[in-house]
This record gives sequence, C-alpha cells and structure tokens, in this order.
Amino acid sequence: MSSALLAFLLAGWLIAVTAGPARAGHSGEPYVPTVRSDYVKRLLDAREPVTLVDFRKAGEYRAGHLPGAISVPITELDRRFREIPQAAQVILYCQCPIEEIATAYVFLWNQGYRNHTVLEDGFDGWLRRQYPTSK
Repeated sequence: MSSALLAFLLAGWLIAVTAGPARAGHSGEPYVPTVRSDYVKRLLDAREPVTLVDFRKAGEYRAGHLPGAISVPITELDRRFREIPQAAQVILYCQCPIEEIATAYVFLWNQGYRNHTVLEDGFDGWLRRQYPTSK
C-alpha cells in the first residue's frame, strides 16, 4: 500500500472519529459533518492538501484568518462558490451560528459538492486554542 493511500485512509478515519454531525435544520437535507480545530491544525502541520474557506466578511478575513484560507464571504457564496474546489478536502468556517454555516453547507451540497466539512467551533474556537493565524 502506498504511503499516499495510507495517509488518505488515515485522514478519512480521523474525520470519522473527530467529526460530529450537526443537523442542517430542514427535512431531507444532509447532516452537516464537523471537524475539530485540533484536527485541522494537524492537517496544516502535516502540510496535507486541504482548502480552508473563510465565510466571514472581507475585512475580518484581512484582520486575520486560518493559514492558507481563501475568502468567500457568505453573502457572496451564491456568486463565488465556484472558487471552492470540488476535489480534495474542503473545510468551511466563519464566526456565525451553526445554522448559518449549515445553510452554506447545504447550498454547496446542492451544487454537487461532497468534499466539504465545517470547522466545529469556527474561527473563535481556533483563536481560543491560540492556534496561528495569517494576515
């Protein structure tokens, strides 16, 4: 078994172990899988391929964001969702209630995305753990 395949399988297992589903809130919609900040930090430290999508306002993003994150303000998601890759792992985050990011998750799901999860405690949780940010 190649090391890349082994890493992929391990990453999938870690997601399953650390993810906690949140309900999107509407009948028939998917559960919103979440991942913890410590898991995302491990991905970044290991330089694993992951796209982080910051849904906060552009000014908030400029003030500080998760390392390597791209900015797609949630109010612009319907116009800019194609900037989010449909391959590899995507982790969405904001500084908003779970219901708001769950709506964004479902929107992407309805556009055919199946590779995305939500940062469980958002940007605030990342900061509480004193993990690094970029400007």
